[in-house]
Amino acid sequence: MLKSLFRLSALSLIMMGANTLAQTHAAPSPAAAAEYTKFKTQNRGEILLETGALLSFEVTNRETRGEVEIITARLLDPYAVTDTNYRNLIVTLTPKTGDLVAFAETTEGHFDFNPTGDATRLWRKSTPPPKLDDIHHPKAARSTKSAKTASPTAAPLILGEKDASGRYVVDVFIGFSTAAASSQYVRNNLEATAQSYIEQVNSALKNSKVENVYLRLVGTGTSPNNPGVVTSVLSDVNTWFAADIERTAPDLVGMVQMPTDDPDSAGGWAGVGGDTHVIGAPWPYAYRHEVGHNVGGVHCPDGSGYHFGHTLGEGRGTIQCGNDLAYYSSPLIKDEQGNVLGDAQNSDMARKWRERAAEMSANRIHKIPFPGDTNTSITLQAEDYTSFYDTTSGNAGGAYRQDNVDIQTTTDTDGGHNVGWIASGEWLAYKANIPSAGKYLVSYRVASLNTIGRIQFEKQGGSPVYGVIDVPVTGGWQNWTTISHEVDLAAGEQHVALAIKAGNFNLNWIKIEKVAASLGIYRLQNVWLPTQFIHIENGALEAGNVPPGYWSSQWDITPVTGTSFMRLTNRWKPEQVLTVNNGTLTATSAAKTDTNSHWELEKVTADEYRLKNRALPTQYIHNQYGSLQVGSIQPGWWSARWKLVPMQ
Repeated sequence: MLKSLFRLSALSLIMMGANTLAQTHAAPSPAAAAEYTKFKTQNRGEILLETGALLSFEVTNRETRGEVEIITARLLDPYAVTDTNYRNLIVTLTPKTGDLVAFAETTEGHFDFNPTGDATRLWRKSTPPPKLDDIHHPKAARSTKSAKTASPTAAPLILGEKDASGRYVVDVFIGFSTAAASSQYVRNNLEATAQSYIEQVNSALKNSKVENVYLRLVGTGTSPNNPGVVTSVLSDVNTWFAADIERTAPDLVGMVQMPTDDPDSAGGWAGVGGDTHVIGAPWPYAYRHEVGHNVGGVHCPDGSGYHFGHTLGEGRGTIQCGNDLAYYSSPLIKDEQGNVLGDAQNSDMARKWRERAAEMSANRIHKIPFPGDTNTSITLQAEDYTSFYDTTSGNAGGAYRQDNVDIQTTTDTDGGHNVGWIASGEWLAYKANIPSAGKYLVSYRVASLNTIGRIQFEKQGGSPVYGVIDVPVTGGWQNWTTISHEVDLAAGEQHVALAIKAGNFNLNWIKIEKVAASLGIYRLQNVWLPTQFIHIENGALEAGNVPPGYWSSQWDITPVTGTSFMRLTNRWKPEQVLTVNNGTLTATSAAKTDTNSHWELEKVTADEYRLKNRALPTQYIHNQYGSLQVGSIQPGWWSARWKLVPMQ
């Protein structure tokens, strides 16, 4: 096992110690401002390294994420690989501040951008850490209660998360210690710096022809804690940023520290197969290496598998073995001399990435919509109609607009206004851009003192009629509830209308959400007793040994639209869903909005889940006492763990 990838001279160690001092966010030098303009306006140009080398660049992609423009480019290094798809220059621009963050990879080493330097010192060579890292395997404790082993009958389900392009999305949150954030390496440019780290990995994936997955930055933050680049950070980061993690639901959590004198300090650390990583601010190129450990990669080959990097010697190693080239090892990639950068048996990190993409993207259910996410909801505020018909003149509520629709201030959650005094025969129309044709869940936020109302949802003009729904009595004009029904809608911009068939209710908003597609048909296999599958073969819900072909033991798993919960519908009797009825687990009919029939697939290991009820969040499905039931559990119970075995 490779214990140390890089060593420092004594002078370098002194320089590293000096770099731990916090830096102020000084204004960029005139030369740095000119460099910013160059990358903002040109797709071709040159950069001058502090070593004196002048290298040409060609921009290959520009993309804006948030307030940052991300540029990937190819340096025309005469001694580097000549693959026209190779990306080894990453630049992030922040137009609001005029700041530039950059990372360049050359045959002379790694260089980052120094915004305070003169024209000859803009591109400074990175000093390597005394040690990049050792191999760190997170401890995985398993309770022995209900512990029995058996081989699964088929490959279990891994619920990966894909965007509209069909690629898996690994969401990442990156935290910075305040010392790192204010250092000369970050200069309080958190988003731009974090995006440059993310782009390191994404560019390397593209270089390595890994096309089914990418990383996405979902947030950044700061913490006063700076113990150094040490392994304790890998667990502590979850505490330091607990609120941010809850808000952004990242699959991976990264941390940036300033180096300290701790004897275990390194350039970076990450648990092999884990979901956290840490790097030192002076060594941005360590980021892609540590994420490689999270994927399951190690260092240079030792003959024990393909999850290793690859080296050609003399400073030409892939990311996990030397970290000189922006490649994850692959037998499908060659350098300019025809040397293969991997081996199918010993060094194929590209394969490891492809295989673990689904699992890594499923560490948490995403909360921030994916680009092009067709499940993103459309919310129409009731008072923001485009046209209307009202049976009375004037605005009885006197708020927001002065026409004949009656609008008042609401006390509902999030405040705002609601339409009130709604009468039979009236209608309200709204413009909506439906992203794709299909089935949609339309929800209405309503309140009614003592009268049942009725809404007809239709295309403006009255045809076609999409659906009709009754408004229940809620016991007060500001006692709000949400009602929903499913309708079929065409794609494109259109005007929809609410025709009131029975009035005397208030309306706050309308929400239109694409009904989530089924994840497929699966059998639910118990981990403790692997011959037992949840089924209804004999009428009642139970766990037992039934043949794989029996539809009574097969369940259609479908996301509950607009949530992270699932409904499990029996394939044999599709009117029956797994639900909790008066405290008892059963398979019976249940409305799609019934939260007793909603389940969270709580991930335990890479391929094991607990099924937690939405309405009763302390209740899990288990067979701890010999029969299938729902109730409170102990975390270590294998009887409450299930593998989701796909049916072809």
